[in-house]
Amino acid sequence: MRLTGFVIRYGSDHVLDYIELDHDHAILEVSVPSAWIGKTVGDINIRKKYSINILGIKRNGIADVNIDSDTVLPGDGTLLVLGEGKALSRCFHI
Repeated sequence: MRLTGFVIRYGSDHVLDYIELDHDHAILEVSVPSAWIGKTVGDINIRKKYSINILGIKRNGIADVNIDSDTVLPGDGTLLVLGEGKALSRCFHI
């Protein structure tokens, strides 16, 4: 599977969907990493560490896009994230 200048390994079962925006950027739907479950968006500081934005959290097929630094990341949802392909690959090990 090709995505914005890098390849998602077929074994990357935590990547559920993606939209390629251009050669360098994409939106991914990914499982919440186990180390992030129960932490807030501010705790993980994904924007500063990886230059990735969390656009929303999807649970039971419904996306919540009202995300702020106090939003707690659930174990039963997925993240909708936007970023540069290299940053997404590094952050989510794809």
